[in-house]
Amino acid sequence: EGDETELETGLKLPLRPNDVGQIWALQTDYAAQSKLLTNILGLEVAHPSVARRDIICDFHLFNLSHAKTLCLTQRQGAVFHAIMTLILDKMAGWDGQEGEKHSSEASSVGAAECFKEYQRLLLAHSVNDPPGRLAVFGGSEARRLTDYASTTLFKHFLLYQFCARCDRDVQTLRFSVELERPAAPPELATARQKPSKRLNDSQVSPDGKAEGTGGSGEEMTGAGGEEVPSEEDEIQRLVEEKLRETEARLEAKLAEREQNFNERIAAKKK
Repeated sequence: EGDETELETGLKLPLRPNDVGQIWALQTDYAAQSKLLTNILGLEVAHPSVARRDIICDFHLFNLSHAKTLCLTQRQGAVFHAIMTLILDKMAGWDGQEGEKHSSEASSVGAAECFKEYQRLLLAHSVNDPPGRLAVFGGSEARRLTDYASTTLFKHFLLYQFCARCDRDVQTLRFSVELERPAAPPELATARQKPSKRLNDSQVSPDGKAEGTGGSGEEMTGAGGEEVPSEEDEIQRLVEEKLRETEARLEAKLAEREQNFNERIAAKKK
């Protein structure tokens, strides 16, 4: 039974039950499963396009994986795979083709006809009436397999049909981008030391040294003869004022709390 390739109903099994068992034994090793399935089904010859071959391989692997999650036997998994393969060939127009698959516009059918064929095949293998019918699946198993097919293959029928029939379009776009060459850095020989930030420009001589207090002093002093504070000094003064204000508020709150505390203690002593 593990090596059978055709049932009494005339259904040919692309995968033998033993082949299904080997694929299931690889557990979650998807790469090994894909390689084994591709070799057994001859997908490299049937589908030379790598993109289409990967899609077909995924289709078969997902069907087998779902059959395993339903706790089907290896023989039931092989029969379910055969039914889904026939439906895929019918929807893609590959009926009866050997070797490389070529889609035919005249032989492709719609979703309604494919679902009717799926029902016929599943019923033929869910009723014990040999040789035309075999009870490979039970009633509950047939219902769960139909629910799976309805929510995957037939729900997205046009998408599956497009992927199976049409080659993937590849478009190559080339752009020519001109990049601006960066400017050369200035000569280090002409570099000068940057003056201190705390000195104003008027306090620095052309040779980079700070000027003294001699001279007219117009640049160093304001209108009243007082020294003009720098921006950093002004910021420092504002920060110190804020700190003093915050410190005064905190001290006032502490004094108020201490006074209230002393008053409560005095009241308790009375």
